[in-house]
Amino acid sequence: YVHERIFISSVVPSSGPVSGGTRLSVLGASFRESATLRCRLDESGSTAAARVVSSNQVECAAPSSSGVGVRQIEVSMNGQQYSSSGVEYTYRAAVGVSSVWPSRGAAEGGTPVTLLGSGFSAAAEALGELWCRFNSTAYRASYVSDSAAVCNTTQSAAGLVSVEMSTNGRDFSSGDAQFEFVSVTVSSLTPWSGP
Repeated sequence: YVHERIFISSVVPSSGPVSGGTRLSVLGASFRESATLRCRLDESGSTAAARVVSSNQVECAAPSSSGVGVRQIEVSMNGQQYSSSGVEYTYRAAVGVSSVWPSRGAAEGGTPVTLLGSGFSAAAEALGELWCRFNSTAYRASYVSDSAAVCNTTQSAAGLVSVEMSTNGRDFSSGDAQFEFVSVTVSSLTPWSGP
């Protein structure tokens, strides 16, 4: 049986951690159901099973990588002959948040919070893929260095929340960094009038 030539136009997200596991949407043409449908992210042979979403999209999980860097993603209908579209996917260092400053801010929002950790990426910010997350609410982050980024909080319920970071908008770090949203109440004001 001869398959129609597969073409890949893009992959979303375009990057992920070296640990792998990022769910990739591979966009292109001529995808069909096949028991041997595979994605490959480099010439060394690391492959992952794929599933057809439509004739223009397949999904697969990125396999782990031995290091950071750019790889070409290709798809095969038979697990042997792969496309040769040259679409790039970037493996990035795993991102982690070790602490935040300040450690608390107003529940009304507007607090600029500096996240300290590792694996932050200027390239991810340029692509709009640098995000921080306070519990389940994600915010765009501003890159400061490979170990610092800043996020501005928005209104949230008072309480202690976990803080995570992502360099692709999908895979967030895990860890013990926390931020406390506090309710601010003014109970008195002195002096009560001025000159």
